[in-house]
Amino acid sequence: MTIFERPMIEPEVYQELLDEIRELHQQAENSLIALEHDANNEQHQHSVYRAIHTIKGDLGIIGLSPMVPLIGAIEDLLDLIRRGQMTYNSVFSDIVLSLIDQVTQFVEQCQHQASMDIPQQRYQRIIDLSADIVASPDSRRPPLLSRLLALLSPELVLDADIQPEHHYRPPHTEDDWDYDLRFFRRLMAEVEKRSSYWHDRADRQLKIALMINRYAGSPVDERQLTAACYVHDFGMGFMPLKLLHQTATLTSEQHKTIQNHVYLSAKLLENLDYWKSAKLMVLQHHEQADGNGYPLGLKDAEISDGAKILALVDTFDAMTHERAHQHHLKRPISRAVAEINRLAGTQLSPYWVTVFNEAMNNLVKSWR
Repeated sequence: MTIFERPMIEPEVYQELLDEIRELHQQAENSLIALEHDANNEQHQHSVYRAIHTIKGDLGIIGLSPMVPLIGAIEDLLDLIRRGQMTYNSVFSDIVLSLIDQVTQFVEQCQHQASMDIPQQRYQRIIDLSADIVASPDSRRPPLLSRLLALLSPELVLDADIQPEHHYRPPHTEDDWDYDLRFFRRLMAEVEKRSSYWHDRADRQLKIALMINRYAGSPVDERQLTAACYVHDFGMGFMPLKLLHQTATLTSEQHKTIQNHVYLSAKLLENLDYWKSAKLMVLQHHEQADGNGYPLGLKDAEISDGAKILALVDTFDAMTHERAHQHHLKRPISRAVAEINRLAGTQLSPYWVTVFNEAMNNLVKSWR
């Protein structure tokens, strides 16, 4: 995160800017709807481009600089469309409207706050990916545009993200990543039937994990993270049912039995060399930032980012959904977020808690 100090501007200037952005949002939305029916309509292509170009210019003039390069990157893509060098894709509607929504939120923050956190790393990844799209042949652009939307709006973790299709190799190929992911998901679905508290838990955790990773600019490979989300608690399915459903406080020996699940889970990936990163995440997902976790007592700098994400979503899920021995810990989301922040630096990675906060703030806004 980068701290941005807003320029000293009269309050009415912010309000005038917001009013204009909302008008341009409506202009762009109307033209995007028209382009859904006639993708080659030059008038509407120019209209969307002008809306984005005007917003970029307005922010630059008054010194709200952090989002100017980001807007410029999307503007370059729109310029290719209006010059007939790139085919319009319906994903563009989501990209443009999401961008304007984020600009609006940024200006509203500037209106009320003297300083704010800017996710500069994520912005740079969006800019870099936009440049890749510009340089790519038209046939390769659709999946890149979907990746761009996921970076721009990480909260849009769709069902497609957790149901991988055959994008890479046919299913009989030995090292087919997607085939493995579907296999892991089917295995975990069976394990989840072993306890009434586990239904849909892996998919639920995966959506949040992907969202958090994307807010950080996707430093963790999504396929490795997906595999780890499905596999990390597989070993829990081989614990005695009596232990799984025990409501009394666990004894020291029972804790050791539970802790052994990280080895049981990681064992699944032992002979699959291409899931090496996922295996490491599984082994480390109960390590803690302060070194008091298990199995090795690693500290924050020694733990992989994927494991830190997994630890965070595992903790959040435990707080917001009942477990047999933790009824009393089920919390509403707002309390769970506050508790997650309290654990930053001890149980959880401070950096990833910061990213989690940004992700949850935007997710909650999208629910309103």
